[in-house]
Amino acid sequence: MNAEIIAVGDEVVKGYTINTNASYIAKQLQTIGIIPDYHTAVRDQAAAIKEAINTAIVRSKYIIVTGGLGPTKDDLTKEAVCEALGLPLCIRVNVLEEIKAYYKEMNQIMPSINEKQAAFPEEAYILKNNYGTAPGCIIEYNEAIIILLPGPPYEMQPMLENEVIPYLKQKRAFYNETLDIKLFGLGESEVATQLQGMLGEFEWGSIATYVGEYEIIVRINIQSGNLEKAKEQLQQKKKEVEERLGSFIIGYNKDRLEEIIVRFLLKNKKTIATVESCTGGLLAGTLINCGGVSSCFNEGIVTYSNTAKMKYVDVKEATLQSVGAVSYQTAREMAEGIRRCSGADIGLSTTGIAGPDGGTPEKPVGLVYIGIATEAKTDVYELHLKGSRRTIREKTVKNILFQLYKLFK
Repeated sequence: MNAEIIAVGDEVVKGYTINTNASYIAKQLQTIGIIPDYHTAVRDQAAAIKEAINTAIVRSKYIIVTGGLGPTKDDLTKEAVCEALGLPLCIRVNVLEEIKAYYKEMNQIMPSINEKQAAFPEEAYILKNNYGTAPGCIIEYNEAIIILLPGPPYEMQPMLENEVIPYLKQKRAFYNETLDIKLFGLGESEVATQLQGMLGEFEWGSIATYVGEYEIIVRINIQSGNLEKAKEQLQQKKKEVEERLGSFIIGYNKDRLEEIIVRFLLKNKKTIATVESCTGGLLAGTLINCGGVSSCFNEGIVTYSNTAKMKYVDVKEATLQSVGAVSYQTAREMAEGIRRCSGADIGLSTTGIAGPDGGTPEKPVGLVYIGIATEAKTDVYELHLKGSRRTIREKTVKNILFQLYKLFK
């Protein structure tokens, strides 16, 4: 079953706003076996919107439109779509009352301009907006299902997950089971080589690889008329991937590496502390983003200068003079120093050259050392990273968390 995603908005077409909605919607649809074939963006013009809808109806079963549901005169999506379908709009009294109630909760009176947001075709199924004034709707038109959603992601995403996806599930004649397996430490071509014979489209579904921000995702999608059979086959394929790539797996679906680590620390009553140079607090911030981390994170220090490295974590002056701040030995002394000074069970350290300048032939931009000190031992890893300053810093954090994760496995 195919789908088309249409973004409405001058700001999207002109490049002022990145269309993150399309990516989010596409991923959610695939979890229930609906595959997007087209992504379209059109301006806030009635003619352009009607043309996009007329084109989509011919080629797509599911049409999801975002944006243009606001109260202003340039919010034309609903009016243009219904004109293209030949469906008249009328004020839905219950919807109007809900919009008024939204304003009342904020101790405001609803402006009259917002009344247009309560106008829908009689045939439309209304999607409640708990985070704004623009309700969405679902219109079943001949063989197509047309879904109108607000543009702001914080309004669109909960509406999609809580109302649209359950609605579409009821329309399916089959069951769909999906699993994302996240990998780190391998490129996409290496993953494809390891999964040779498993990737592709099959009668029962598909297995494909996708490039995430810093990880590779293996997505397993099983379709069956029998729910138990779909679940059983999903577990079978998951096991096959784990047998081939188990040492590189860092989580499933919405798992985040840092959250897995924090859960391990909490479960095993372990504490952690960080000392950073090139990452400048990014490692500590990544861990602190996790709920419950206050029970296991002792402290984080940024020691950007050599003086700070000596002052706060006891890096030896002789070490810095002989091998420099970006070195195996400095990373080791930093990790051991933060563990000792903070009283934590685990000490993490980062030191390197993030660029864009500061590199030398002996120590080029992208050379990074990361250290992990525990009671049993201290491990130091040498990394050679590519990319912008920001990318190198982010990759450094991912790499040290991955090495720590491997120690836990």
